[in-house]
Amino acid sequence: MDKILDCEEEFVFLDLDGCIFSDIPSNVPYVLSGLDTLSPTLVIGDCLKLIGEYQETLGMCYFFSETKSSIFNKFSKQVKPLGSLRKVIKFRVLSEDPSKAELTGN
Repeated sequence: MDKILDCEEEFVFLDLDGCIFSDIPSNVPYVLSGLDTLSPTLVIGDCLKLIGEYQETLGMCYFFSETKSSIFNKFSKQVKPLGSLRKVIKFRVLSEDPSKAELTGN
């Protein structure tokens, strides 16, 4: 008898608010690892390494996409749900040097 696995997508919000990254190009490769650990890591490019920690959320967050719609009139917008999440990971710059951590505000 075949068992059907019911896999549900799970979304995680990566909070980079405490890190200042105004000059990182959008095409820089990144690696997100350790989502199943207490301290996931995010490596952006070759030199920027961030460490995260899960934060409790109250309720659930929903994400929507907005597109122009011509069904009713040319100025209306259609909103489609993209997904929901219950997990937020707050990231900070991982630095061996305490003086560098102070410069980033962490």
